This record gives sequence, structure tokens and C-alpha cells, in this order.
Amino acid sequence: YANGGRAFAPPSSRVVGDREAEESTQFEVGLKNGLLDERLNATLAFYRLKKDNIAIADESGIISQTGDQRSAGMEIEIAGRPGPNWHAFLTYAYIDAELTRFKQNVAVLTPGGIVFQVLDRSGNSPAFAPRHLLNFWTDVEFGNDVGIGGGMRYVGSQFVSEENLSKVDGVVTFDAMFTYNPVNWGWRLSFKNLTNRKYETRGFGSFSVIPANPFAVYGSIALRL
Repeated sequence: YANGGRAFAPPSSRVVGDREAEESTQFEVGLKNGLLDERLNATLAFYRLKKDNIAIADESGIISQTGDQRSAGMEIEIAGRPGPNWHAFLTYAYIDAELTRFKQNVAVLTPGGIVFQVLDRSGNSPAFAPRHLLNFWTDVEFGNDVGIGGGMRYVGSQFVSEENLSKVDGVVTFDAMFTYNPVNWGWRLSFKNLTNRKYETRGFGSFSVIPANPFAVYGSIALRL
């Protein structure tokens, strides 16, 4: 299969001066195949996405449309049914993202005081755009309405800001779940970050990050009328 498209969106209302629509262009080609009597399905896709006129805030808070960005990559998805009421899927994504036009007016401390300079970040990687993503999940439901599942997620290292000076490390986390689903109701327990892995997520500014949630258990009850 193949598809392509162009789109536009209104710019931020906080843009100072003349405004232009944010524009994007996307192309994608891929292959899909079903094997083993459709018990195994696989998809391979390649894509390229370009965005123009991105609004950027400088150190003084003034926002202008001085950014362009492009990303290209591939995605692999494999989903299967190894047995009755048993499902599993694996997805992998490779992302190559680049700021093709990105200039910021930043405050620089000099011996004479603080001055503003225009710094060109073109060629850098966007903030929080990992190069590798991997997900695996499998679950099975038994004949007594009981189900269990588990999986892992890998997120590659990623820069904290467009300056590309600081980054957070890649991380692997594990989750699990337990369900009980009689005819008219059901309940579910979800176990997040089973190993209580300490890692960081999206932050604010050029050098800040936020600690991710530790091990947690979530419960829910559903009624079917």
C-alpha cells in the first residue's frame, strides 16, 4: 500500500507578527501479509513527514514561526494468536528526526552582562524524539474467565531540548495485568513498572526532566448491562 497527504493547521495565537499556516506533508509505503490461516499478521511501513512554519518561543517568551522539521523512519508490527484465547504483538519503530530550520533568540551571559543572540539549531534532533521504540505484549484468557498478560517497553535515549546538550537514557519497563470477566461484570488489576525502574520523562526548559512514576497498581471494575 501507499499513501500521501498534505495538511495545514492554524498557527498559535501567541505568534507575534504576521502568521502563516503550519503545513505538513507525509508519504508512506508499506507491506501487509497474513500467514498461518491469518493467525499471524505482519506489517512493514516506511514513512517521511515534513512540517513547516513551526512556532518557536525564545528566551524572552516571544513566539515566532521560525521552525521546520522532518522525520523519516520505519515501523514493524507483528501480531499473532499462538493458541486459543492467546494473543501477542510486537512493534518496533525507528525514527530519524531532524530540525531542518530552527533559530532561537536566547539569553547569553557575557562579562558585560546578559545579551541576546540568535543561535541556529538547524541539524539538531528535536527534543524527546527517541530513535528507537520497542513494545511487546502477550495475554491469554483461560476457560474460567481468568486472564493474565504481560509485556515490556523500550524507549531509546532522547535529548531534553533542541540545544542537544542534555539527554535522558534509554529505558526498559515491564507491565502486567490480571483480569476476571464473568458474563455481566469484570475486574482488572494492572501492574505498572514492575521492577520499580527509576528513569526520567519529559521536562520543562533546557535542562529539566521529571522522574517517572514508580511501581504502581491500578484496579478497575466494569458492569455490562
